[in-house]
Amino acid sequence: MHCGYHLQGTGGSLPPSVKIIAVMPFERQVPVLQLDQRVTEAVTRELAQRARVKVQSAKEGADAVLSGAITGYGVAPLSYDSAGRANRYQVTMSARVKLADGDGKVLFESQGYRFTEVYERTSRPGAYISEEVVAYSVVASDFARALVATIMEAGPGGEVSK
Repeated sequence: MHCGYHLQGTGGSLPPSVKIIAVMPFERQVPVLQLDQRVTEAVTRELAQRARVKVQSAKEGADAVLSGAITGYGVAPLSYDSAGRANRYQVTMSARVKLADGDGKVLFESQGYRFTEVYERTSRPGAYISEEVVAYSVVASDFARALVATIMEAGPGGEVSK
């Protein structure tokens, strides 16, 4: 869910000249350990699957470079079970993301990409959420899926804006 954001762009997918994308490690500007690593890994995986491009970690030889920073992360309980434990949470993550080709031309950019999802403790195996710790790998995968879909839908020069 991308609350209040609209895509601007030509629609479609990445330019045909982009065959290799370098994914730089996401910066972590929030106090959630390993979230940056999990998001970087998930975005790398999702790009390789969805965009049908080769994905690598080095800029050398890449047709485009994706860089980003996780600028916000929050978990809010939405409901509680009979024992008073939270059993539904809303997770919100925001990031600054930029995809630019080798000449520096911006293919996609968002200063405030926002991802929001609701998780339940029993919703999916492997997605167990305690009151303190969210399954970061599940959140990272869902974030990556939404981000790559947005990049693909935005097309060349696309961006997310309010």
